[in-house]
Amino acid sequence: MENRRLLGLAPCMLCAILASLANPQPQSAIRQLALPKQTASLDCRKWQGEACTECGIHSFVNISLKNKTKTPLLLCQNMKPGPAKLEMTTQAEPEISGLWEVELGLGYQTSLRNECPHQFIASNNPPLRKAYEIGPLSLQSEIPQDGRIQVLACLGLSSARVGKEGRETGASLHLSKLRVVSE
Repeated sequence: MENRRLLGLAPCMLCAILASLANPQPQSAIRQLALPKQTASLDCRKWQGEACTECGIHSFVNISLKNKTKTPLLLCQNMKPGPAKLEMTTQAEPEISGLWEVELGLGYQTSLRNECPHQFIASNNPPLRKAYEIGPLSLQSEIPQDGRIQVLACLGLSSARVGKEGRETGASLHLSKLRVVSE
């Protein structure tokens, strides 16, 4: 029974193949059928020609960070080379409950540079809290010719002023905004 179905389809398939060989498509039409480069970077939010000009998160993201680390948050590819601005807005909560001071930096890594300065220091903005609304933090950067930039979070948490414990902990970030914009 299965062989009969296949035999019935064979003439239709043969006609389709012969028709495509008799009427070949020009190369430009074949290129139009290919997937556009824009699908290569799922985090790209705006395209200009074949380069991404804005890369970022599309929804709220929760991420756990270890203390005294540089944690990758977002990898942007096919970006327009040149000056860029990184922006982040988040809420930071320590993994161990209590009142904490926090150092959080927004940074980046490219084939040419790796930078993650601590920009928000809670001890400079008393009183100490259980969680901090942070941002928008912004940082100027440079996207190299390869069009790749990875956004980093740099974290340092300490309870030096709370109970004189001197303990350290990681944190949870609840990202509401994270983007890289080519300028």
